[in-house]
Amino acid sequence: MRFLLLGHFEIHQPDGRLLAVTRIKHRQLLALLLLDSPHAVSTDRCIAALWGEDAPPSARRNLQTYVAELRKGLVCSGVSIETVPGGYRVTDVADRLDLSAFEAMRSGAAKALSARDDTAVVQMLRDALDLWRGSALQDLADSSDALRNAATQLNERRMAAVSDFAGGCIRLGAYEEAIDQLRVAVTWAPLREDLRAQLMLALHKSGRRADALLAYHECRAALVERIGVGPSQTLTILHDRILMEDRSL
Repeated sequence: MRFLLLGHFEIHQPDGRLLAVTRIKHRQLLALLLLDSPHAVSTDRCIAALWGEDAPPSARRNLQTYVAELRKGLVCSGVSIETVPGGYRVTDVADRLDLSAFEAMRSGAAKALSARDDTAVVQMLRDALDLWRGSALQDLADSSDALRNAATQLNERRMAAVSDFAGGCIRLGAYEEAIDQLRVAVTWAPLREDLRAQLMLALHKSGRRADALLAYHECRAALVERIGVGPSQTLTILHDRILMEDRSL
C-alpha cells in the first residue's frame, strides 16, 4: 500500500485501486500523522489541526474515535497507528510514503552535489520530482492551518529540488530539460527570482535569447502586480547581460 502526499492525498492499494478515506477529519488526521512519521504527534496538536480554535468539548473523545476508525480501515495495510504517551504515531510506513522517497533522493542528490557529480544530481532529482503530482496536499491544504503550513514547507522543498536539478542540467548542457522543469516551477512560484534567473540562463544558453528576455518581463509583471516591486538588481543585471549578449554568460 502506498501513501501519497505530494499532490492530492491518496492511498493506493497493492492492486492499484484507491483506498477510500472519505471523511475529512479522517483524511486530515491521517495526513498529519504521515507527515511526521515515524515521530509522534501530540494529542493537542492533532486537536489544533482538526478543529483549530473551535475545538468542541468532545474533541479528545472524537479524536480517539477517529483513530480507532482509521485503524480498522488500515488493518490490512501492514501500517498501524500507535498510541504513545501524549499522542499518536504511524509506524512501518517509511518505504510506502512518497514523501520519504522524495527526501531520500534529495539527500542523495545533496551528497552528489557536494562531490560535484552533476550527472548523479540530475538523475536523482529527476526521479524525485517525478513523484510530484501537483501541489502538496492539494485537496487538504486549505482545510486547516497546520496542513496549509505543512504544504507550504513541502512545496518549498520541491522548488529547492527544482533549482538544484536545473543547476545540474545547465552545467551538463541539458538546457531543454532544465527549461521544462523551470517553466512548471515558475507557474507554482511566480515570485521566485532564483528560478526565473535559472530559466533565463537556460533559455539564453540554448539559443533562445528572446524567450530569456521575455521570461524577465514576465517576472517583472508578476512582481509588480502581486507585491508592487520590480525585480532585484541581480535579476536586472542578468537581463542586461543577456540583452548585450555577454559572452561570459
